[in-house]
Amino acid sequence: MVKKRKWYEKYLPFVARSPEMQLRWLESAFRKGTLSPEEIMPYIKLFMAPDGEGNLARVRGLLYSLSGGVIEKMLGAADIYDVPDLFRCVAEPTVSQAIIAIAKAPPPYEKTPQLVVDKVFQAVYDCSEELLDHAAARVAGSAEMPAHFEAAYERFKEIKEDEKLLSALYPKAIL
Repeated sequence: MVKKRKWYEKYLPFVARSPEMQLRWLESAFRKGTLSPEEIMPYIKLFMAPDGEGNLARVRGLLYSLSGGVIEKMLGAADIYDVPDLFRCVAEPTVSQAIIAIAKAPPPYEKTPQLVVDKVFQAVYDCSEELLDHAAARVAGSAEMPAHFEAAYERFKEIKEDEKLLSALYPKAIL
């Protein structure tokens, strides 16, 4: 039996839909495979549109129902600027999802690429330090390692060591 599409599914643009309908649309776009990741990227950006912390809680609740494969596709299609927030919304991130996140390269026009990459590393680090270590080891050992990765990861590890040292010296200071 063919399910008849509702008129609003056909004629309403993505932004006029509810967040639940937006997520269903993204999921069906990934399942059908009709759009490339570059074509889906703006829709993920709209889905993740910043409305404050309430938006991240809503996205976290919606992403909970998705399978790991769809989340991996979303991370792969997402812009590097959206990856930290999207990764923080994943309930139980896996190593493969972390690999997708940390292997993203900043665009060539970015004036502060280290800052952008550090935000992605920080998002993975906030979930689990071991998760970041495992994912970084797998990315560093692969043939598809981005050119920026090794220097950026070493820099991030140094920053974290400095933070640990400072917090040990000044336990009441807020980092």
